[in-house]
Amino acid sequence: MKMKVAEVLVRYLRQQGVEHVFGVTGHSVFDITDAIYQEPGIDFLPSQIEVSAGYMANGYARGTRGLSISLVSSGAGATNAISGAAQAFKESYPVLIISSDIDTAFSGKGASSWHEVPQQEMFQPITKLSVTLRKAEDTLEVLQDAVRAASTGRYGPVYLGVPRDVQVEEIEVPDGSWRDDPPAAHAPDRHHIQQAADLLAHAAAPTIIAGGGVHWARCEPEIIELAELLHAPIGVTPSQKGLISEEHPLALGVLGSGSAPFANAYCQDADVILAVGATFSEPLTLGYGHRVIPEGAKVIHIDIDSGEIGKSYPAEVGIAGDAKPALHALINRLKAADHGAPPSDRIARMQKEKAAWRANQAKEGQAADGPINQWQLYGALREAIDEDAIVVAEGGTQELVHRFVATAPVYHGGEFRAIGHGLGTALGAKCAFPDRQVVCMSGDGSFMMELQELSTAVRAQLPIVCVVVHNDAYGNMKRDQVHSYGGRVIGTELHIPDLVKLADAFGVYGARVERSADLAPAIRTALAANRPALIDAVCPIEPRA
Repeated sequence: MKMKVAEVLVRYLRQQGVEHVFGVTGHSVFDITDAIYQEPGIDFLPSQIEVSAGYMANGYARGTRGLSISLVSSGAGATNAISGAAQAFKESYPVLIISSDIDTAFSGKGASSWHEVPQQEMFQPITKLSVTLRKAEDTLEVLQDAVRAASTGRYGPVYLGVPRDVQVEEIEVPDGSWRDDPPAAHAPDRHHIQQAADLLAHAAAPTIIAGGGVHWARCEPEIIELAELLHAPIGVTPSQKGLISEEHPLALGVLGSGSAPFANAYCQDADVILAVGATFSEPLTLGYGHRVIPEGAKVIHIDIDSGEIGKSYPAEVGIAGDAKPALHALINRLKAADHGAPPSDRIARMQKEKAAWRANQAKEGQAADGPINQWQLYGALREAIDEDAIVVAEGGTQELVHRFVATAPVYHGGEFRAIGHGLGTALGAKCAFPDRQVVCMSGDGSFMMELQELSTAVRAQLPIVCVVVHNDAYGNMKRDQVHSYGGRVIGTELHIPDLVKLADAFGVYGARVERSADLAPAIRTALAANRPALIDAVCPIEPRA
């Protein structure tokens, strides 16, 4: 049968399970959006700007742990998509960024042509694959390569450029399904599994570090089973707060940057560290030294990207491959050897320190009559939301989200550290989890970069709640500027409008809160409204500790 390339593209994506395409339309993608309009089971969810479309796609990819799509026009549309692609690259999100490009007959004339910039080349360093579909007859092959690159091995973004003249060409395609099933996971090396099992069985103080690879491999249950078998504490990388519920008795929460005061010590005293899907990043290690990862500890590193193993810290045992079968094999080997470590004084001490930290949190977070502090903000949030609620933390709130007890994954900017991503991420997460509460915690400076997406929330009927920490500044930056530069402040103070009036103008539920006692009730009311909501939480900048 014959179909236009734009129609083939959309039908192929639908057959891969894609239900939503996030983006901004334009003349040069009209043929693609029209194909979406005519294809059952897939819809186009437009944002106000392409930057937000990228973050929406990222939030959706993280939530579904599957392929996500953003669609943009050539030129400025493509360049606006770069930030979302960079975040996806840093955090290994399987996102396909589809952009139109200028007609092939005009390609190469540069500044003389409408919109022309070297799009494929610009995306090259921040994608797993960057390609332009130049020949219509290559459509299915190029699509297959793009989807495979994004969603196999170590996940990551892919850029696909489609010139407008190619979009409308008709090609002959086979009838039936074009679904591309993923390759089966390779079994881990049995010798390396035995080596790892021996190390763990004889470890006096093992510690487990779970990274993003655990999330993508869906092996949280295996990590917990292994930790309980070994009576080993589990820490997570800074990007993965809440990957393991922080209420679990063995959970340390985040390690490295953003950790609770007691957490890093239980990496520091480890004789064996099992790192699963973790990159030993600068935030995790606090600068690649030995402030978190102790000198002399034996490292077992499981990662689907063999290039990460031994890159920053030497691995005693490296296991390259999918985390889930590797953990299954490791658990089975330890059980076959009848290994089960008894509870230790180390775990009892950790649980005591954790309980003391929690008690201090609860005390500091108690409602009071004075101005709101950020301990109270996170205490009220925990009190008001469901255990499985999705919390998006961005801007200044990302720096202090360790004060929040996470029982489900917290979505934040990760190691790319973008601000202005929160609303887009929250909208994508809500599309992934329509039946779960989604709350975006945003600094007022970050919120001003993305407030237009309140309109997206209203139009798409996505009932997220945005809590804006209002201090008329880039709060963390102003605090550090005051501390480090003799009180001189430049570029960090902001003019923030009346946010309740702003919410009303967008058709969003709005409330202003100035007392901590009113925070939890305000969040509950906003959630119960079952429509997009904004809470303006007045929270003065706290002195630098």
